[in-house]
This record gives sequence, structure tokens and C-alpha cells, in this order.
Amino acid sequence: MDAIILHSTPLKDFRDIIGNIVEEKLKQFRPETPQTNANSEYLTRREVCDLLRISLATLHTYSKDGTLKGYQIGGRVLYKTAEVNSSVQSIQSIKYKHR
Repeated sequence: MDAIILHSTPLKDFRDIIGNIVEEKLKQFRPETPQTNANSEYLTRREVCDLLRISLATLHTYSKDGTLKGYQIGGRVLYKTAEVNSSVQSIQSIKYKHR
């Protein structure tokens, strides 16, 4: 049989000890939250349109011609954030270049 030992511990220290024990036990039941990486985050069609400031029709055209690759999950079409960002290319205008 376990022995019961009475000890005079200040109330604040006792709360900290109990709080730490409860927190450790709760971590066992709480699912680990996956760290969202910008490369694995998906955007909806509307979010891509807002990000690129284009219409849904233009986004549809970009998807059809292969400029942007969409991923269908159920009835939804999603786009990877990294792919959307990498599809934006810088262009240099020679016409208005100052010398």
C-alpha cells in the first residue's frame, strides 16, 4: 500500500505542480497540430482570384492552358500556394526603358 505523506507546500507552488501534471496529461489527448507549411497550404478558387486580382474566368483559362495547376478534392478545386506564387513571373519592359 502507498504511504500518504503530508507536506507543507505553499499554495502557489502546489498550483504550479498540479497545473504542470494536468497539462502533461492533456497533451496525451490533444491531437498534434500539424505545422502548416506554405508549400502544402491550399487556396480556393476565390482566394487565388483575390490574391492575383483576376476574375474566375481568367483563373479558369489559366487552369486550362496549364499556367496554374488545380487539384480537385471532391467537388472543390484547390491550388497550392507555392505553385500560385511561383507562377507569377517578372517581366522586363524594353519599350519604356530609360537610358
